[in-house]
Amino acid sequence: MAAGSPPGPARSGASLVSAAAILALGLGLFFAAGSRAWVALEARPAGPLVLALGRGQAPDAATLSEGIAALEAATAGAGGNRVDPAAYGNLALLRLEQARREASRPDLALSEIGAGVSAQRAALERAPASGSGWARLVYAEQLRGEKLRAQQAWALEPGLEPGLEPGTESGPGTGAEADAAALEALEMAFLTRDLSFSLVRFRLAASLARYPDLPSWLQGLARAEVLELTRYGGRGLEALVDLSVSPPGPESAALIDAELADDPALQANFARRLERRQRFRRP
Repeated sequence: MAAGSPPGPARSGASLVSAAAILALGLGLFFAAGSRAWVALEARPAGPLVLALGRGQAPDAATLSEGIAALEAATAGAGGNRVDPAAYGNLALLRLEQARREASRPDLALSEIGAGVSAQRAALERAPASGSGWARLVYAEQLRGEKLRAQQAWALEPGLEPGLEPGTESGPGTGAEADAAALEALEMAFLTRDLSFSLVRFRLAASLARYPDLPSWLQGLARAEVLELTRYGGRGLEALVDLSVSPPGPESAALIDAELADDPALQANFARRLERRQRFRRP
């Protein structure tokens, strides 16, 4: 026996402990993998629906309800990080789409928005650097404000019973609370710096809609998104034309023009596209 080697029984005991630890770890990984696989299987029916929405298509109501049910089943009772954050994010996406379609029932729309926000926050707890997740929260608060206004108008219609009182089941109940939540989410959407085309465009539009209320550092980031959009070539310039023709805020067109002014060639290209769009829009 080599000097310093543990006696046989002690060495055997240590080996058994190591083997047991390895076995426990292996079983833990196996069950975790199995759990993730089961969640993925449960969520699978919603996959084509999420892709369709991403392409700008409008699935029918029954398909939308089926997708929500599949994702609810996939995320129900799940703990820790066993569920892919995308499952929660996709659930939020479908819930918000459901809310958007509820034009005549703002109380139901507000309930869907609340459920969508809860799902998206669960996704962000697991993946806080998700730029699309924070942008979705910005959209949710914009939609909430729209539905709250519709609810108030609906409640004042003669012969109709009021719906939910603002702030009961629908989350933040006042415009100020919704604006504060949207601003917080917008700041995080910028800080995560996802540079995909759709998110750059969304961040710029959301910023232009509330530009005077933004802190100065966020105004600077918003203006920078104008030039960021031009990096996408023609579709980026067309997006800027969209924001000029249908401005999210009163200062939108002037801000876009000011940011393009330092590049005469770029500004001329933008001006040609804008003039062409306006010409086609004339009666």
